[in-house]
Amino acid sequence: MLRHSLFLLGEFTRRDFKGRYAGSVMGFLWSFVQPLWTLALFTFVFSVVMRIPRGTLELTDSFAIFLFCGLLPWMAIQEGITRATTAITENASLVKKMSFPSGLLVWAVVLAALLHEAIALGLFMVVLGVTGQFSLSGVWILLIAVPLQVALTAGLGFLAAAINVFFRDTAQINSMLLQGWFYLTPIVYPLGLVPERFAKYLALNPLTPLVTLYREALLGGTVPPVGTLTPLLITSVPALVIGIVFFRRLKPVFADEI
Repeated sequence: MLRHSLFLLGEFTRRDFKGRYAGSVMGFLWSFVQPLWTLALFTFVFSVVMRIPRGTLELTDSFAIFLFCGLLPWMAIQEGITRATTAITENASLVKKMSFPSGLLVWAVVLAALLHEAIALGLFMVVLGVTGQFSLSGVWILLIAVPLQVALTAGLGFLAAAINVFFRDTAQINSMLLQGWFYLTPIVYPLGLVPERFAKYLALNPLTPLVTLYREALLGGTVPPVGTLTPLLITSVPALVIGIVFFRRLKPVFADEI
């Protein structure tokens, strides 16, 4: 049974990964072009137009590198949650088969988003190597960051997928919430530039320590104090547990609602 589920998960992940660009002229190349376009756009706006001081950046003087370290986990989380939200309603024919493990549809889009991130990460590591800023000393920190990121993404994805079956405005609401979450996370700006009265609240954002872990991992830093990681630690695993339990409770009536 477990082997069969893992096989199905692999097939659905591969289908989702390949299907994203099916029929497009550039195909797989979009996995490189889209991250680079996002990087170029934000770099121009925040380092050229708004001119965030380089001296305030963490572990690097390059705004583009500082920015992309934060964009990497964000893009995977945003894509994972967004696509998980409609994973059940878009696969109604499969879900209506009562023996079908519909939870695999959520896991598949989360893992496919992680694969896209891995491609962007590989490209970014090459850039860091060429510019002489890549260090292997902190890469192991990703072994902490990535599992917590996946747990948080999947947990929220399961919640959103289940709710969307009954309330189809969930996708639009999620889009608005994710947009706000992005700007409330120190991705395009260093936390040090935030006024202290607001910074203490942004520090409670679970993505704040996640972004910090990525920057430390890719720029040769060290693991931040455990206390600063608390929001991520106490959010990611509980989110996964709650999301799966909530999804399983509502799963028996999915077929009647979609």
